Amino acid sequence: MIKKQLSKALIIIIVLALSLSFNAPAVAEENNREHFSLENLENIISLIESYHVEEFSSDELLEKAIEGLLREVDAYSSFMSQEEYQEMQEEFEGEFGGIGIQITTRDDRLTIVAPISNTPGAAAGLQAEDIIVKIDGEKTKDMSQQRAVDKMRGEPGTEVTLTIERADKEPFDVKIIRDIIEVPIAETEIYDDGRVGYLSITQFLQQTGEKTEQALLELEGEEVEALILDLRNNPGGILDEAARVGSLFASEGTVVSIKQRNGPLQNFEVYEDLHTTDLPVLVLTNAGSASGSEIVAGFLRDTERGKLLGTRTFGKGSVQSIFPLAQGAALRLTTANFYTAGENLIEKDGITPDYELPLDPETEFDMDNQLEKAREAVLYYLDQGDWPEADYLLPDAEELERLEELDPFYEIDEELIEEQEEIEDEE
Repeated sequence: MIKKQLSKALIIIIVLALSLSFNAPAVAEENNREHFSLENLENIISLIESYHVEEFSSDELLEKAIEGLLREVDAYSSFMSQEEYQEMQEEFEGEFGGIGIQITTRDDRLTIVAPISNTPGAAAGLQAEDIIVKIDGEKTKDMSQQRAVDKMRGEPGTEVTLTIERADKEPFDVKIIRDIIEVPIAETEIYDDGRVGYLSITQFLQQTGEKTEQALLELEGEEVEALILDLRNNPGGILDEAARVGSLFASEGTVVSIKQRNGPLQNFEVYEDLHTTDLPVLVLTNAGSASGSEIVAGFLRDTERGKLLGTRTFGKGSVQSIFPLAQGAALRLTTANFYTAGENLIEKDGITPDYELPLDPETEFDMDNQLEKAREAVLYYLDQGDWPEADYLLPDAEELERLEELDPFYEIDEELIEEQEEIEDEE
C-alpha cells in the first residue's frame, strides 16, 4: 500500500516537472530568453512553496530570493524592509538603540568595521575586523547585513550574544546589554601646554561638517599651533559630509571623485563657504577607518596637507545609493567607486599611513601609544619645521614584534625592523 502511494506521488511530481519543462522552453524561445528567466524563478518559488519538506510562504521565498540576488551582486548592496529603512534613517540622525558597532561583509563573512566609541560594543572589547560567527546562536553565514543589524538592535536593557572569531583564536561568546546609542560627532582636547589640538570624528552623519567646523574654530580660538585629527574606528557615513570635512583643510582642489559604471568622473570640489584652517595636521588611522574616513585621510595626504600615523585603513571605496521602494522599503545599491584626491582607488587595499605603528592595547585608553607618538611627531614638526622620518617614531625591534603579537591585524614590515636594528647597532 505504501509503495503504491509513493509511486502515485512520484508520478504526479514527474508529470508536473515535465509540464513545466515543456512550457518554460516554449516561452523562453518565444521571447528569445535563456533558461535563467523570470518565469523559471516563479516556477521555482511555486515548487518550493508546494513541495519543499519545510513550509515557506511566498513572501518569505521572495525575501530570500532578493537577499540572495543582492548578496551575489556585491558585499554592500542590500534590501531594507520598512522597519530597517526607518532604522537606517535614525542612525544617520545620530541616535538609535543597539550595541554600537558598524558591520560589513568581507569574503562572505560578517565583519566588524569599527565599534563606536563609548558604546556597549566598544566597552565589550569588540574590535575592527572581528568576525561575527553567530548572533544569539544563529549562524551569520548567508545572513544579510540588514538582517544582522536588525537582530543586534533592540530595546535598551536587553541582552544579545555575539559569537566572535578573532584572528587565530578559537571562537568565543560576548554578551552585550543593548543601550541607546548616541553617536558623538566631534570631540576635542588640548595637549602640550596648549600647543597641540586634538579633534576626534566618530562618524560622518548629518551635520558632521558643520559640527567639525565649529570644533575646529574653538580649537583655533584657543590658539593651538597644530592639530591631531583622530579618524580611528570611524566607519564613514554620508559622502557629502566627508567632502565637507575635507574642505576644512584646503581652500581649493578635489576632495574626492566618484565613477559610476557608464558615467564620467564626478568631482567633489572643496566647499568654499566653509572655514579653512592652515594648521599642520597629523591624522590617526586604523583598520576601523573606512569609507568617509579614507576620503578625508587620502585627501590630506595626497594634497600634502598632513601626515598619517597608525595602521592601514579598512579599504571601503564604494558608494551606496538609497532607492525607496513600495510599501516603505528601500534598496541600498552600490552605484559607484570613489577615488582619493590623488586618483587612488582604495577598495580592498585601504591606505597605508606614513608612520606605521600598531596600537598597544596595554596603554591607557585616553593616552594610547599611537596618540602619544602623534603628539611627539607634531611637536617635532613645530620645533623643527618639518615632519620626522618614519624611523624617528619607531620603537625598537623587540617592541615592534611585541606589538605585532598584540595586534594580529597588523603585519610589520620586515624592512622597518631591519632598519631599526641598524639604527640600534649604529648607536
